[in-house]
Amino acid sequence: MNQLSPKVSVIIPSYNRANYIADTIKSVQDQSYKNWEMIILDDGSNDNTQEIVERIGDDKIHFIKNKRLGIVSAIKNLGIANSTGELIAFIDSDDLWAEDKLEKQVMALQQFPEAGFCLTNGYNFKNINEPLDFFYKQNKGFIYDNIFFSCFKSEVAGFTQALMFRRECINAAGLFKETKPFSDIDFIISLAKNFKAIILYEPLVFRRLHDANHMKLNWKKNYYQGIELIQEYQKELPGTISNNAFFRLYINFGESCLKHSEKKQAITKFLKAWKYAPFSIVPLKKIAKTLLLQQKIRPSIL
Repeated sequence: MNQLSPKVSVIIPSYNRANYIADTIKSVQDQSYKNWEMIILDDGSNDNTQEIVERIGDDKIHFIKNKRLGIVSAIKNLGIANSTGELIAFIDSDDLWAEDKLEKQVMALQQFPEAGFCLTNGYNFKNINEPLDFFYKQNKGFIYDNIFFSCFKSEVAGFTQALMFRRECINAAGLFKETKPFSDIDFIISLAKNFKAIILYEPLVFRRLHDANHMKLNWKKNYYQGIELIQEYQKELPGTISNNAFFRLYINFGESCLKHSEKKQAITKFLKAWKYAPFSIVPLKKIAKTLLLQQKIRPSIL
C-alpha cells in the first residue's frame, strides 16, 4: 500500500440517474485528493445515463453497464470486484461530497493505522446548500474507538456514502449481503465487529432527498430488516442494548406507519415497543396520540 497517497476506489451504483449523475461525478472530480478511480455500476438504466458519463470523457472513470438486478448490495459487490484501490469509498449517483471528503478520510486512516474504516458526518438536502437534517448532532471533532455497540444505540449513521474502508477488511468482514436489498448498515456493523473505526463529525456528505430514493420507497422493508439485524447479533449484545434497540425501532416504525396513515399498524408497533421498555410512558403517549387522530378524522368522513 502506498502510505503517502493510497489509491481510493470510488464506487457509484446507478439506476436511471441521468438528472443527477453529472453533479455526482463532478463532486468526485473536484476532490482535493487526486489519487482515485471511479467505478460506475449502471444497473440496467433505460435513460441516457451512459451517454452523459461518456460525454464527460474522464479516463479515471470506468463505466460498467449491467442487466437490471435491482439489488444494490450485489451492484456494490460488483464494484468492489472491479476496483483496484487500497481504499474503497461509495457515493450514490444522486449525492454530493465536500471537496476535502476523501482527503480528510485518507489522512484519518493514515493517522490511525489500526482503524479499519472511517465514517463522516453529513446532511440530507432537497436544495443544494440547504441542510434539512444532519447525520450527527455534533459537527466537529472525531472519535477513534470500537463502535460495534454504538451501532445498536443509534449513535452511528449507516450511510455508505460516508464510508471509507481498507480493502483488506473484506477478508474478515466479508462483502455486502446480496440476500438483502439494503445491506449498508449490515456491512458497517460487520466492519465494526472486526475493526476499530474513526468517525469524523464534520459534515462532508450531502445526501439528496427526492421521490425516487430507495429508502423512501422501501420504508417497510428497511424496518423489518432492522428487526432481523438486531436478532442476528442479539446474543453478542448486552440485554439493555438489544432491548433499547428494539424499543427505538418499533417506536420509529410506528411513527412511520402514522405518516403513511396506517394507524392500526402504528398502535401495534407502539405496543411492541412497550414490551421492551415496560416502565416507559412513551408508547402510551404515542398510542393516545394515534387514538386522538382517529377521533378527529371520523367526523370529517361522516
